[in-house]
Amino acid sequence: MLPEHATLNWQGALLLLGAALGLCALAAALAAAGGRLLIPWLVKKKLNDGEPRKASEYLNLLQGTKKNTPTMGGAFLVPAVLLAAAFGGLGLWLLGGDGARIGGALGLGALVLGASAGLGLVDDYTKLTKRGRDGISGKAKLAVQTLVALAACAGAAWLVGDDGRVLHLPFATIHIGWWMVPLGMFVMVGSSNAYNLTDGLDGLAGGTGTLAFYALGGAAVLAALFGAGGDGAWSAGVLGIGAAGALLGFLYWNRHPAKVFMGDTGSLALGSLLGYIAVLARLEMVLAVAGGVFVAEAASVMLQVGYFKATKGKRILRCAPLHHHFQFGGWHETRVTSRFTRAGMVLALAALALLPLLLKAPASGDQPQPVAETAPQRAAPDAVVQR
Repeated sequence: MLPEHATLNWQGALLLLGAALGLCALAAALAAAGGRLLIPWLVKKKLNDGEPRKASEYLNLLQGTKKNTPTMGGAFLVPAVLLAAAFGGLGLWLLGGDGARIGGALGLGALVLGASAGLGLVDDYTKLTKRGRDGISGKAKLAVQTLVALAACAGAAWLVGDDGRVLHLPFATIHIGWWMVPLGMFVMVGSSNAYNLTDGLDGLAGGTGTLAFYALGGAAVLAALFGAGGDGAWSAGVLGIGAAGALLGFLYWNRHPAKVFMGDTGSLALGSLLGYIAVLARLEMVLAVAGGVFVAEAASVMLQVGYFKATKGKRILRCAPLHHHFQFGGWHETRVTSRFTRAGMVLALAALALLPLLLKAPASGDQPQPVAETAPQRAAPDAVVQR
């Protein structure tokens, strides 16, 4: 069976690292091959963004050269993640994992990816047609995201069991029971929209997403090795590493100058998956750090909109999301992508460094095990003591 508590020797560590890199490479190859097959079809069907639709004329000018680049690249990115996860799940089962739990965890991941990609696909297609240039309404999109998150988080809560419904904080682990579900829904919906906001420049969401997924997947595997999460954490690791590899393959086509964009088909799906992995492995704090770039992007939009409304027209940033603020400051998009990716690398390392602090503390509410004490008996008066 897969170990729940382990101390790795160097051979085991190398074997585990090799398996992770192999899964990552497989996913990258699948995504790159998928792009080779699908991008010409997207170009032929003219499934591109068409004329710029940004609210800012200057931003339209900056993005003007991209108007003929096809979108909906998530249509080949998401299947690559699913296929890689299926191979990884088969490997876990062959190594002795609980097939039902692994299948359930990966099945929920497939549900999250499929439903969110479908939502993004409809949104992308609506934007590309004359019927609806603005895509699906925000309320409708949020409603679907919430329903998907509810199903995934309820399933994850059932899979991890009562003992696994905890929240890991630095130096403290708190039993939260079924409160795990609303917390997880908040994480998933927030992650989906934050990742979607980050997808605005060539290679930006792909590069930062690769780092965040690999950090979260690696953290899930380490947590499983040292007794936190069991088969659910192993499955979360497979999903994270598979998604990281698929994004590497996607970057082959999305690096500057991009030949395809992932569109909402990819960004909504991958953002939701990022949140689901954190919920399944009980690593929400790791996601908050590893996904710090996405948090900053989402926060920049909320601050900009809130301040604009409160001051009746004033702005904190030149433009939101945050990456456009730097573009408006004169940075070329390759410089923005490079700096944000470096920040993502630092945050991914910080998230892994945080892991020991999260898993070290015992869960609050755990009662110390009673220690049986035997009172010393007095020797009888006539007892013979042998020395």
